Amino acid sequence: MIILHIKAECLHRYRRLRLTDLPERGIIALSGDNESGKSAIGEIICFALFGRTFSLAEDRIGKLVHWGSGEGAVTLRFRVKGRNYEVSRHLARDGEQSARLVLVDAPDGPLARATGVTKAITRLIGYGFDDFVETFYLAQREIVSPHPRSPAVLAMVGAAPLEACANGLGEEIRQAEATLASLLEQRGALTKELGRLSPEAGRVHTLERNLAEIAEREERLSVRLPALQSASDEYSQSFRRQGSHGARRALAGLLSNIALLAVLGVGSIWGLLRFQAETWPIPVLLAWLEGLVAKTGLTPHTVVLVVEVVLSGLLLLFWLWLALLALGMRRRRSRARRLAQELDRLDAIEPLPARLISALSQGGVDEATAVLIDRPDVERRARLRQRILLLEASAQEVGSALEHEAVWIKRDLSRLAALKASVESSLERMRGEGLRHRDLRRELSEIEKRIALDNDWIATRRLAKELLEGAARNLSQRFSEGLRDMVSHALPQFTEGRYEFIEVDEGLQVRVYSGDKRNLLDLDEISNGTQRQIMLALRLGLSQELVARQVRDDQFVFLDEPFAFFDSRRMRGALKNLSELGGDLTQYWIVAQRFPQDSPIGLEIACGQHPDSLTIGFPETP
Repeated sequence: MIILHIKAECLHRYRRLRLTDLPERGIIALSGDNESGKSAIGEIICFALFGRTFSLAEDRIGKLVHWGSGEGAVTLRFRVKGRNYEVSRHLARDGEQSARLVLVDAPDGPLARATGVTKAITRLIGYGFDDFVETFYLAQREIVSPHPRSPAVLAMVGAAPLEACANGLGEEIRQAEATLASLLEQRGALTKELGRLSPEAGRVHTLERNLAEIAEREERLSVRLPALQSASDEYSQSFRRQGSHGARRALAGLLSNIALLAVLGVGSIWGLLRFQAETWPIPVLLAWLEGLVAKTGLTPHTVVLVVEVVLSGLLLLFWLWLALLALGMRRRRSRARRLAQELDRLDAIEPLPARLISALSQGGVDEATAVLIDRPDVERRARLRQRILLLEASAQEVGSALEHEAVWIKRDLSRLAALKASVESSLERMRGEGLRHRDLRRELSEIEKRIALDNDWIATRRLAKELLEGAARNLSQRFSEGLRDMVSHALPQFTEGRYEFIEVDEGLQVRVYSGDKRNLLDLDEISNGTQRQIMLALRLGLSQELVARQVRDDQFVFLDEPFAFFDSRRMRGALKNLSELGGDLTQYWIVAQRFPQDSPIGLEIACGQHPDSLTIGFPETP
C-alpha cells in the first residue's frame, strides 16, 4: 500500500490539510519544531485507515476533532497492487463517525460503508490496526523489541492459528478443570454421605424378623383374648346352673328307682295272677282287685297290666330325664375343658424374646404404655385349672383370675403395638437409607466414570496443546532465524560496520555481535543510540517479513522520531541506508525536528509554518 494524497478538514491541529503529489518511493520527511503537527499527520493517516489512532482510545476518538469544531473529515487515496482506492471518514465531536471506501475508477459504487470500511481495508491491504502499529507505524515512543505474542508477530510467524487453537484448548481445559473440581467436590460429599448412611449388615433382615415375630405374637394374643372371654362366659353360665342340676339329678334318680321298684312289683303280681293264681296271698289280692274294678267291667289281670304299662312309661320318662341331666353335665364339663384349654394355649405362648424386651426397654415403651399387673404364677394357674375341670371354681373366682389374664394380654398387646410402630418406623428409615445408599452408590459410580472421562479428556487436550505450542515454537524459531538473517543484512549499514549480525531467540530477545569484542552483547551493554539503531533495524525487518508473508506489495512505513538520539552524521547515514535498503518497503515517512543537509530525501514537508493549515502540492490532483 502506497499513500498518494491526503485531504483533511478540522482534524487534530489542522483545520485544513492538503498533501498531494507525494512520491511513491523514497523518503518523505516531516520536519518542524515541537507541536508543529508532524505526529498529527501520522495520527490522521491511522484514523483514515482504521477509524482509530494509537494515542486515543476508541471511546475517546471524538477528541481527534480540531478544537473549536463540531466535526472533522479526512480523505486518503492509496494504491494497492496497481489499483487506486479512496477512503473517506467523517468524525463528530461525540465520537460518531461515518465512512466510505471506493475504487477511484468507479467512485459511484462504494466498496464498503460505515463500520464495514475498516474490515474491507484490512482485507484489501493484508493487515489490521494491531499489525500496523507493531510494524509499519512507529508512533512517538521508545523503540522496543516487539512482543513475541503480539497479533502482528503471530501472524508473521504463521503461528496465529496455532496460538488461537492452543488458547481455545487452554480455555476448554480450564473449564473442564473447573467441572472436574466440581465433580471431585460432589464425589467427596457423596462419599461422606455414604459413610454416614452405610447400612449395618443384616440390620434390615433383623428388623423384618422382629416385625414378623411381633405380628405373629400380636395375632395369637388378639385371638386368645376373645376366645378366653367366650370360654369364661360359658363356664360362668354353666357354673351358675350347677347347684340346681344336682338336686334335679337326685330327684330324677329317686323317682327312677321308685318307678323301677313299682314296675318290678306290679310285674311280679301280674305273673303270679296269671301263672300261680292259687298261691297265697294271690287269691286275697285277686278278690280285692275284683272288688275295686267290679263297676268298671275290667278284669283284675287287665288292670294290673295297665298299671304295669303306666309304671313302665314313668320309668322310661325318669330315665330320659336322667339322660338329659347327664348330657347337660357333659356339656358343662366340655365348657370347663374348653376354658382349661384356653388357659393352656395362653400358657403355651412363649414370652417375649430377649431382643424384643431390650427394644422395649430402650424405646421406653413400658413407661409409656404398660399396665404393671403381674400374671398369676404357674402353680396358682395349675390349681385353678384343676378346679375348673372339676367345676369347683366359682364364677367369681374364674372371673377375677381371667380379668388378670386379660389385663396381662392387653398390656402385652399395647407393648407390642408400640414396639411394632417403633420397628416399622426403624424399618422404613432403614429401607429409605438403603434405597438412598443404593442411589448414592449409583450416582457415585456415574461421577467416577465422568471423572475418568474428564481426566482422559483433559490429558488429551493438554497433549494437543503441548503439540500446538511445540509447533508454534518451531515456527517462531524458524521465523527468528529468518528475521535474524534479514536484520543482519541491514544492521552493518545502520551501525557503520561495528555490529555485524544479531541473534534473535524465540521470544524476540536480541543480542548483537560486536566485532571489536568478538562476542554477543546484550542491548544494555551498548549505547542508547546504537540500541535504537538495532531496534530500528529489527522493526524494519519485521515490517519486511509482514510484507513478504501477507501484503506482497509495495508498502509505506511511518516512523515518528526514529532518530531522536542520533547525531547528524549517524542520522544522515541511517537515512541513506533506508533509501538503499530495497525490498518492498518503498515509501518512508520520517518525522524529525531537523534533517541533515545532503540527506537522501524525496520530499521534505515543513510543518508549523501556518498555525492550523498545511498544503503541499499545487494544483491538487483530482
